[in-house]
Amino acid sequence: MNVRTDTFIISRHGWDIIAPLGILTLLLLLSIGFEPLTFGLILILSFIIYIHRNPERVSSFAQEGSILSCLDAQVKEIISIDKSPIDGKPGFEIVLETGYLDVAVLRAPISSIMSIEKLQRGTMLSSKSSHSNLNENASIRFSSSVGDVLVYHELDSWTRPLRFAIEGEIMQNQRYGFMISGKTSIFLPSNSRVAIKEGMSLKAGESVIGFFSETA
Repeated sequence: MNVRTDTFIISRHGWDIIAPLGILTLLLLLSIGFEPLTFGLILILSFIIYIHRNPERVSSFAQEGSILSCLDAQVKEIISIDKSPIDGKPGFEIVLETGYLDVAVLRAPISSIMSIEKLQRGTMLSSKSSHSNLNENASIRFSSSVGDVLVYHELDSWTRPLRFAIEGEIMQNQRYGFMISGKTSIFLPSNSRVAIKEGMSLKAGESVIGFFSETA
């Protein structure tokens, strides 16, 4: 999948479920009219379309040195860590949670080379489950001359599989994947500073979460 073509108002990742459900709803509407069953299907279809929405996002802070949020989410924790998975040096971990009503399209935090370091297909259990470590997850690295950003996505229960772009060069704010409901950790290197606080709500491709100190 190449996210460069995923610019429709509804993400292409929803077509496989929206198209058949839409056809079924239309056939029922034409055959039995506006009955409770048809009304229920219209509500379900409307909700599925909503969670697959794909709005345009523009940030006035999209520039070299700034780090944007890669998803719509709420900031749960900001942790200073001694050994970052980026390079083993001190850094930061920003823990985010995203839900079903958030935009599910993922956007690149920096202009970089994107690489999928790990993609583990698995279960979709509640994050509170003792077996949540079996949930589908992925580690995505964004490498640049200024510094690297590592993003770890983990799905929650009752969601859809993770989807990502073809690896390679990607621009800041560009779409790179799709994730409905889950937890994400964004790891920033030691040459960065965090520009957000716990409890804040973020928007993918718009909210600045930090800066690389060398160019800030």
